[in-house]
Amino acid sequence: MAGKSPTNLSRRDLIKYGAVAGTAGLAGCFDSSGQTTDEESTDSNTDSSSNGGGGSGLADDTLDFPAGRPATDVQFNRYSLGNYAHTLQDQLFEEVARGYADGSVRPDLLEDMTVDGRTLTLTFPEGFKWWNGDDLTAEDYYIGLEIDRLQAPEESPIESNVLVDDYTIERTFKTAVSPNLMKANVAETFVNTPRSVYGEYLTRYEEASSDSEREAVTSDLLDMSITTQQLIDEGLGNALYRVTGFNSSETICELFEDHPYAERTDIPKVRILPETTSDVESLAVNDKLDMNPDVIMSDSQKSTYPDNIENVYRLNWFRTQKFTFNFKNEHIARLPIRRAIVNAVDFESMVAAMRQAGTVGAPAENQTALRSTIHEEYLGSDFVDQLIDYPVGKDLDAATAYMEQAGYSKENGTWVDPNGESFTFTVLTQNNNTQVQATKVFNDQLNAFGIQTKISTVSSTDYYQRLQTYEADIFWIWHVAKALWHPTAYFSNNFYGIEVGDPSSGGETGPTGKPFTTTIPNEVGATEIQGSGKEIQPAELMTTLPNSTSAEEVQEKTRDLVQWFNYALPDFVFVEEDSGYWGDTSDFSMPTGDEHELNTNRPGEFAFKNGWISSNSQ
Repeated sequence: MAGKSPTNLSRRDLIKYGAVAGTAGLAGCFDSSGQTTDEESTDSNTDSSSNGGGGSGLADDTLDFPAGRPATDVQFNRYSLGNYAHTLQDQLFEEVARGYADGSVRPDLLEDMTVDGRTLTLTFPEGFKWWNGDDLTAEDYYIGLEIDRLQAPEESPIESNVLVDDYTIERTFKTAVSPNLMKANVAETFVNTPRSVYGEYLTRYEEASSDSEREAVTSDLLDMSITTQQLIDEGLGNALYRVTGFNSSETICELFEDHPYAERTDIPKVRILPETTSDVESLAVNDKLDMNPDVIMSDSQKSTYPDNIENVYRLNWFRTQKFTFNFKNEHIARLPIRRAIVNAVDFESMVAAMRQAGTVGAPAENQTALRSTIHEEYLGSDFVDQLIDYPVGKDLDAATAYMEQAGYSKENGTWVDPNGESFTFTVLTQNNNTQVQATKVFNDQLNAFGIQTKISTVSSTDYYQRLQTYEADIFWIWHVAKALWHPTAYFSNNFYGIEVGDPSSGGETGPTGKPFTTTIPNEVGATEIQGSGKEIQPAELMTTLPNSTSAEEVQEKTRDLVQWFNYALPDFVFVEEDSGYWGDTSDFSMPTGDEHELNTNRPGEFAFKNGWISSNSQ
């Protein structure tokens, strides 16, 4: 039976984040989220070698790579987010469909996905199995879809999910939605709701006749956990490699011989090292890793890594990073102060510090909330050219003008408010080295400008729980909510996107004080509102964006949201990252993108799960 996992998430939180939990970890977005607990941790598992071997895979027939958190610290019920194995799940479950850098969404596990009116038909292949030998069928995915819908059927955009037969699902939307967005609705999701575990919960949802009865089912679902040991014992995974052993230092997986891709590779075993507790950089430098599935070497790393390690594939990625403003702080609630902050810091210096810590990326040149590579398709260059132009390098004269515009003045080199009172902003960041370095530069430059700040650094294990208390004034967070090159990935009403909050909560603002209804200028790029301006509801726009009926509607809503972001600066984006993967090309044959298309999230992991990586042994 599944164990209990304490959680303080409400049903509304579950609805809000549950669908995200079922999606692919965003190469850092999820790999250290949630709170670890001691209740389900176990080190008395199957035997597996210590974290000292690694590397040079031919020596032990093992492919070694880093991913996620220790298997002792996570569980696999996707609805219980407190210590959910976001990144490990990516290795252990089949992915239904994937987004690609050209904006398309295509089948991964699926045999086909077709659109007819408001109905998306998903066709699953035969021949896939769970590790326990059960056939993997459409029902295993259907159960998760229906649980998601029945948690709040009135709020769901889905009218119905129909299990047509063992390998076909028909998913009908309540309103007309553009075909690509219908497909994007299931992109980066996994078959991770086995009927043997979740079937009983679906039955209870189907039998529930009131909100209170649904709440009771949801409460039980939130409390349920699937430990790593249970995953092994009950064979609850379905990917190419199955977990056979684990401890706090490693997760051991062996080739699942009944998988349809098993004959593609000659690698019998993999060792997954937790990237949150291992010194990944030291392991790489000392030739203890064979691959990093979603990271490319920076220029500074190339001189220290072994000669057999090469960048195999480089991806123009979707991920960016941002700092979020908390409007509950009376100073930050003032637009001139937010603009002053953005003008007072040098993005290039922040990114340069991150590069020294291994990040490959470039400063954000426009405050649009979108990755610049999708500007042309979803905004048009003419629109982008009209927007307010914030500096990549600092502009202290402009920053000073904004502070004075708000009635602030300097005393002994420090800014004070219109009442002559001093103030200090708390800046929250995660303790990963790249984030720490960027935040230090940000903090130092604001202090040098005369805005007093203090950094609060939180472990990656506890960061997301701490973030959601919303007690900090400014906080670092990734900026992309789904592994797609599409506006819906950035304009998502949660902290991975832009959290405004729930307009039905009864207040005028959400958890970070951002208003549900606000006004922007009629003219794109105007820095002030003339006349009555244009009233918009950002949370509502973000909710309806994924249900747009046409490309024209997507562009119209995206432009409104971009203008709001650019004018009001609810957050600011400071870096756009590149991705890909590096590996030991001497001992292993790894795809470079010539034979297999790799311009998708986590290309190394994608290659690994498809059996496209093999040894170079004779």
